[in-house]
Amino acid sequence: MALIPLKDTSVILASQAPWRSNILKQLGIAHQCYDHQYNEPKYEYGSIERFVEKIACEKALSLQFSFPNSLIIAADQLCYIGNEVLYKPGSKEAAIKQLELLNNKQHKLICGVAVWYNGSIKSEIDIAHLRMRDLSIPEIEAYVEKDKPWDCAGSYKIESLGASLFETLQVDDPTTIIGLPSAKLISILRAFGFSNLL
Repeated sequence: MALIPLKDTSVILASQAPWRSNILKQLGIAHQCYDHQYNEPKYEYGSIERFVEKIACEKALSLQFSFPNSLIIAADQLCYIGNEVLYKPGSKEAAIKQLELLNNKQHKLICGVAVWYNGSIKSEIDIAHLRMRDLSIPEIEAYVEKDKPWDCAGSYKIESLGASLFETLQVDDPTTIIGLPSAKLISILRAFGFSNLL
């Protein structure tokens, strides 16, 4: 099957997060950013991987009637340690507490990506395993002050100074940690018949 140039299609990113938009730009995918219209629930029980994948799908679906002729990309991400889910901290103090919890421990970062197009939706998840260094409280406080990561699950920005926080990272695709797994996304786009290379 011959693939269609993605540049000939209107692409919507269901997110205003600049790091997700930057990944699409790196892939050469022209797009517009809009806030999704889905009221995200908190995780309660069941497979957290399926939960994250469902949230990504719901975000994309929430814009389908606003942009019926577009291809809509959405993503979701959760940080998971032990039996606890860490959401976006929302404040400096909460970010410091999250990093104190992750300090010198391994955790999972689960990221889902979904694409809606022409009445169909496809989705994938990817999982990163990260081990944080044994950091002092002053180091954690200094990091939060510099990177201001209170809009990120787990309270770090791996694409910035947050790369200094970790001893080991196990992940197939580094963009999974940033918040939009590009390899999974490209596979979905190709399954829909699109190529970002053309």
